[in-house]
Amino acid sequence: MFKSIELARKIAELKTSIKAMIDAKEPVSPEKEAELKALVTQFKTVKAAEDAAKGEEIMNKDIMKKDFNASLKKFLAYKDATSLTEFYTKYQAVVAGQNGAVSGDGGAIIPEELLQLVENDKLGVDLRILCTPVSVHTRSGRIPVIDYSQNIALTAFDENSEIAQTKGAFTQASFSLASKGAIIPVSNELMLDSQTDVIGVITRLFNRVYVRDCNATILGAVTKASGIKKTQVTGLTTVAGIDAIKKAVITCPLDAGANATVVMNQSTFAELACAKDNDGNYLLARDANNNSIPMIEGRDVVVVEDSDLAANTVIVGDFRSIYHVSYPDLEVQSSAEAGFTKNSVFVRAIARYEDILTYAKCFTVLTNKAA
Repeated sequence: MFKSIELARKIAELKTSIKAMIDAKEPVSPEKEAELKALVTQFKTVKAAEDAAKGEEIMNKDIMKKDFNASLKKFLAYKDATSLTEFYTKYQAVVAGQNGAVSGDGGAIIPEELLQLVENDKLGVDLRILCTPVSVHTRSGRIPVIDYSQNIALTAFDENSEIAQTKGAFTQASFSLASKGAIIPVSNELMLDSQTDVIGVITRLFNRVYVRDCNATILGAVTKASGIKKTQVTGLTTVAGIDAIKKAVITCPLDAGANATVVMNQSTFAELACAKDNDGNYLLARDANNNSIPMIEGRDVVVVEDSDLAANTVIVGDFRSIYHVSYPDLEVQSSAEAGFTKNSVFVRAIARYEDILTYAKCFTVLTNKAA
């Protein structure tokens, strides 16, 4: 507690006592008047010293905010953090080896600048919305999926005759969920000094990395699968590439083609977006209702981070055939007991999930053919 606050309380109590004596028409002793005068003088001196110290502290915190925010922005720009564990390692490096976030760096998590930065992170691409979510309650098991490879047909039959039997339309996909996680310790001094929800900020950071990790595994489920169609194109980011992507959309199985999505990384998209025909017209179309959505053959183009998908690679297919199996999707908890001896709160993130491709034939992966 500031000393000026204690002095102000004593002054208020003494004034109340003197007022009561005056109201009771009792004489106020010279000693009390001298005590009040001395307290007021001492209060002014102490308050001036505290204000000066506070100004210096604010200046130092402003410097810390700028330094830490610059480091945090640099972290948020990382393109190669593909797991929660790797995220934690990079986060610790950014904050220069501190044992969690401490009060000296606390000013960096407090400012509105950081909070706005976190909110902007919601603009990132989340491929899970294209997939089929499957919530399970065990870490391993099997889920029934439709076997599209079977040729099931309705056959005519006579009255009172047996209806032709066919094989079951379902098969099973096995899952075994690996646990991924990270822990970030945060000092209680920072929790007390900050004027924002520090746990909430860290939770959103965990969620950002989790989404990027999911994006990478979803795309990996396609590129590493057997049974997908692979096509090499000479000049993938030219007219030939646009034609090849259109062909992949058109030849996608009809039961999946209507929901096909075109996915590529940012660098590949940058080149395709600038491709023109002989008349100087851009080849990449735009949604008539939303000019910000690029399209090829009437299908949305989704752009992901360069680290999520190799350059000069385009994926075309129905992502609904990818089952995003989770238990749970992402769990973030905090514990004061775990960091009791260090006066810290531990924030822990755990994710258990797997992405399973159930219909490989509806995907085409196009890559650039070396000249």
